[in-house]
Amino acid sequence: MTPVTAGDGFRVERVVIRATTEDWTDPDPPSGHRLTLVCGGVFRARVGGHAFPADPVTAYLGGPADEQSIAHRVGAEDVCTVLSLSPSFMIELTGGVPVRPTAAVTGRLAVTHRLLLARARRSADPFALADLTADLVGGLFDDRRAHVAEPSTRPATGAARRALADAARELLTLDPVALGLRETARRLGCSPYHLSRVFHRQTGLTLSAYRTRVRVLRAIEAGRADLAGLAADLGFADHAHLTRTVREECGHTPRALRRLLVAD
Repeated sequence: MTPVTAGDGFRVERVVIRATTEDWTDPDPPSGHRLTLVCGGVFRARVGGHAFPADPVTAYLGGPADEQSIAHRVGAEDVCTVLSLSPSFMIELTGGVPVRPTAAVTGRLAVTHRLLLARARRSADPFALADLTADLVGGLFDDRRAHVAEPSTRPATGAARRALADAARELLTLDPVALGLRETARRLGCSPYHLSRVFHRQTGLTLSAYRTRVRVLRAIEAGRADLAGLAADLGFADHAHLTRTVREECGHTPRALRRLLVAD
């Protein structure tokens, strides 16, 4: 088990299992909400007394009262991602509604899973990681999204969604550094997953992409030569992270932009 990243209300670990017996492991004691996504391999899992095959197209969730046990093939290597979620974050993501212990992993959610791991390895900012975690967990356990086509939006519903997206834009523009995803959702009176989904549909950008763009534009406006200090002030990991993000967003590094704008 290798730590990958941790944020406000969640922790991500990579688990590699090589078994010497096909017997069930001793049950792990309940330890909060624990979501397991299989990256490679197939094995048997037992959560709260319910046994099922675990494979890359099936994620499974154990609750605070569930013992978990697994059985693997001898000589095979199974690789998983385990997300541990705090009770409060789980309630925010699911609305407090009980969810099934297993969920189908679609292609889109598989990409979200890999993006979360890739960006965690690159030390992405905590807001972006929380946004991806909310999208992943919310997408897995949102039954309406998985099984029922969303009906045509009524005018009042559309107006409410536009107002929610506008309010989120205002909050993130005013404070794109210290404000996290969960706190943004709390201030707006909704779940992080609902906010992420509505914002994306209304603006065409994810919350983290919008927040990144706000910070990049602040960096351009500042025009400072002290890139390390500017990166720290704007919540980037370091000046290299700032430089890479500005180049991706603007096509120029901060130094090149400063020279260009000063010349103009």
